Amino acid sequence: MIVVCPSCSSKYSVHSEAIGEGKLVRCAVCSMTWQQRPVKERESKDIRGLFQSTFFWFVVFITVFPILFVPKTVSKYWPASASFYKAIGMNSSSDQKAFSVKNVSSFFVKRNGNLYMGIKGELSNISDEVQMVPKLIIGLKDDNASAPSFQTSWTHKLNYKKLLPNQKVIFETDLKSVPYTNLICDIKLNTL
Repeated sequence: MIVVCPSCSSKYSVHSEAIGEGKLVRCAVCSMTWQQRPVKERESKDIRGLFQSTFFWFVVFITVFPILFVPKTVSKYWPASASFYKAIGMNSSSDQKAFSVKNVSSFFVKRNGNLYMGIKGELSNISDEVQMVPKLIIGLKDDNASAPSFQTSWTHKLNYKKLLPNQKVIFETDLKSVPYTNLICDIKLNTL
C-alpha cells in the first residue's frame, strides 16, 4: 500500500502487514509523526474497475454507433461495408445514386501526326451530401454489335477530391490512335 505524509506529501510503499490495524509512523523527509490506519485498496480497485468499464463502453459506443446509425457516412469512406449493410437489411449510400454524367460529347484532334479522340462531359453531385469524387471508367467500342473490331477502356481521375451537393465539374480526356469510325462511348464511375 502507499502511505502519504499529511505534512509534505512524501509517498512510501509499505506492505499492509507492516501497518496492521494501525501504527504510529514518522516521515523521513519532514519528521512528522502520525497514526497511520490501513488504506483500503479495494476503493482504488473499484475506481480502476469503474474507469475500465466506462472506457470499454465508450469504445463500444464509438464503434457501434457509426456502423448502425450513420451507414451512409461509413459506406462513403469504406465502400466494402455496403455488403454488410445489405446482409443486415440496411441501405447505404452506395445503394443510392449520388452522381450524374451529362452532356458527353466526343471530338477528334490531330497532334504530332497522331489522331486523338477526346471525350468531354459533366459530372454532377445530385445527392444532398458532400461526395468523394470517383474515377471515371471510359469505354469505347465500335457500333458493329455483332463483331466489334475496336474495343478499349481507360480510367480518368478528376482533379477534384470532393463535390458539394449540386456541384458540377467538367471533365475532358483523350485517347491516342482511335479509329475514325462510328464509336459508342460508355462512362461508369469507379467508386471502389
